[in-house]
Amino acid sequence: MPCNNPEDGKAWYEANKETVLAKQKEFYANNKEIILERNKAWREKNKDKVKEIKKKWSDNNKEARRSHQKAYRDANKEKIRASNKEYREANKEAIKEKAKAYGKANKDKRNVNSAKRRALKFRATIRLIELDKFIIDEMYSLAVLRTEQTGIRWHVDHIVPLTKGGLHKPTNLQVVPGSWNESKGNKNCDVYNRIVQNGY
Repeated sequence: MPCNNPEDGKAWYEANKETVLAKQKEFYANNKEIILERNKAWREKNKDKVKEIKKKWSDNNKEARRSHQKAYRDANKEKIRASNKEYREANKEAIKEKAKAYGKANKDKRNVNSAKRRALKFRATIRLIELDKFIIDEMYSLAVLRTEQTGIRWHVDHIVPLTKGGLHKPTNLQVVPGSWNESKGNKNCDVYNRIVQNGY
């Protein structure tokens, strides 16, 4: 193999590509355990570098990464399901504590997700555009903020209750005091601001 000129080396490789790949494959097969141990040792010694390389590749190949992950999930559904179940069974307390800590630190997100689940239960969901989703998230954030600032619980209420056909969408939501919302229940379709303005 010529090696004085990089271009010559490249040309030689292209002309003998199949032979080179076959020899590499044969070498790997004959030395698999040694190669794996050596690679493992290198990764252990260079954890930060490995992490940096993976992040760089991931950032530069987002579509390829998503495609690869989806292909893996589709081909290994049962394996993934079994692995997830095994992990949950072995880490119940840790998962519970993590969920509790997340809920405490992200009350608005927790409430949004809870409302979504209730809406799905009553089949009260519709297709929302991104602006609608943003507005709903902001309403739950506002309820948390008012609770923290006033010391009084505030809720996001469905004006027309889900149990009476109301939909989980911005025009059917209002931020109201928790006590008012609990007294309203699902008995009526009162609008809080209108009631306050009229002196009711």
